[in-house]
Amino acid sequence: MDGFHPLNVGRLWSGGEGLFPCTPLGVVRLLKHYGVDLKGKEVVVVGRSNIVGKPLAGLLLREDATVTLAHSKTQDLPALTRRAEILVVAVGRPHLVRRDWVRPGAMVVDVGVNRVEGRLLGDVHPRWPRWPPPSPPCLGAWGP
Repeated sequence: MDGFHPLNVGRLWSGGEGLFPCTPLGVVRLLKHYGVDLKGKEVVVVGRSNIVGKPLAGLLLREDATVTLAHSKTQDLPALTRRAEILVVAVGRPHLVRRDWVRPGAMVVDVGVNRVEGRLLGDVHPRWPRWPPPSPPCLGAWGP
């Protein structure tokens, strides 16, 4: 079950029950597992795919998060990502997000999976700074 059937997509966006894509659902469950209250949080999702970005935006809206959906061609993407309290990156560009794109204290979830010369790389550069973690502990990057 992948949750991509038009009936499930419609149910996602209309607030109904249905089968939803597993990766976006996993991101929301991960945040909830760590006690993150999404209500009113400014969440930026970088990636507009039908597999992760769009369904994740819908699921986050269900949790009353304030969601901005961006992509690799968004003008001044670094300025937008710096606004995020929670940044989820699923754009398919290795190491696109760098340290100066993330505001201090933000939680970052890297969903990117990129194969480069036989290695798996995420969309977030691995050397972004670890600020004093918020409560709950900073999630760091999730993915390769």
